[in-house]
Amino acid sequence: MFGKPMSDGQPARVLVVDDEPLARDLLVRWMKEAGYVCAAASQPSEAWEHLQTHEVELATLDVRMPGESGTQLLHRIATTFPDVSVLMLTGVNETRTAIEALTQGACGYLLKPVEREELLFQAQRALERRRLILENRAYTEHLEAEVRRQTLEVRRAHEETVYRLIAASSCRDGETGAHIRRTGLYSEVLAEMAGCPPGEVENIRLAAPMHDVGKIGIPDAVLCKPGKLTAQEYEVMKTHTDIGGRMLAGSHSPMLQMAERIARHHHERWDGKGYPAGLSGLDIPECARIVSIVDVYDAVSHDRVYRPAMPEPQVLQILEEGRGTHFDPDLLRLFFVALPEMRRIAQEYPDECFAPSDATCAPGEPTPVPTFSPLLGALEDAAP
Repeated sequence: MFGKPMSDGQPARVLVVDDEPLARDLLVRWMKEAGYVCAAASQPSEAWEHLQTHEVELATLDVRMPGESGTQLLHRIATTFPDVSVLMLTGVNETRTAIEALTQGACGYLLKPVEREELLFQAQRALERRRLILENRAYTEHLEAEVRRQTLEVRRAHEETVYRLIAASSCRDGETGAHIRRTGLYSEVLAEMAGCPPGEVENIRLAAPMHDVGKIGIPDAVLCKPGKLTAQEYEVMKTHTDIGGRMLAGSHSPMLQMAERIARHHHERWDGKGYPAGLSGLDIPECARIVSIVDVYDAVSHDRVYRPAMPEPQVLQILEEGRGTHFDPDLLRLFFVALPEMRRIAQEYPDECFAPSDATCAPGEPTPVPTFSPLLGALEDAAP
């Protein structure tokens, strides 16, 4: 039985393109008798106009027509309307032309005069092939969507686990959950501004919050000391970079590999006077250079138990004074360009929204003190 309906229950729509009126009218009549909805065009330009304004599932094209040939029109249809199945009809038996048409995507090649049963059989076969292709495409798209959904769920679970573990490790030094999240989001923005590949941009969002994970290995007597650290205690505090690096080392995960570089090197300085390795300039991993900027920006612009937040002009002045000494000057320039986005993140994730879970030292322990390294004269009195 010919004229099989499409998947939406409607008969297939066919376009017959032939410059010979008798042949064209005969093909149209056969198609309509078989139950198809059929339209006709006498030349390629007319056919092209119809294709742009009507839904077509199948087209029959005469190979030789004045002006644009059927094979040329086939190429245009295959490029612009790939879901249209095409049958080629010709009065000349040319193997080369047949091969060219089939190579360009034609579903069949019929010689004139065309037999009615052969035409309808080829039409039905072409439409069935089209249906299978569309079903396979829809199934593939469904699978891809499902994979994306499951991947997103895994990534969200991974991210939540990372943040919860970081928050747990930060309980001892009074860091807020909001600071942890903001650090990742700030780093994501700055990495994107710096032209990092999308995968690295996503990785730094998850890796940056782990910059101080090594503080879990710092004794409470140092980490929670209420006053200024002695020189010896400060040396102990500085070891959190090596501790964090060792904790995160050896992973096959690109994100954790980045987290290791950040934890180990976010206290390096552009001028080489930082720690633990005394790296300078571009020898410092870019991810660590990014985090060193956003960590200071967030730490000094938000309230802590040991001091109130600094006004933004003072915060920006501190950053500017660190250009080329503490901070990568190019990254700092991009940070200032992205400052409106940084402000938006700070407003969207205020400390208050994480207040119930923010923790300080255990009962009986001294009040925590700043956890960032000395930065210029303005911060030296608050240094750990």
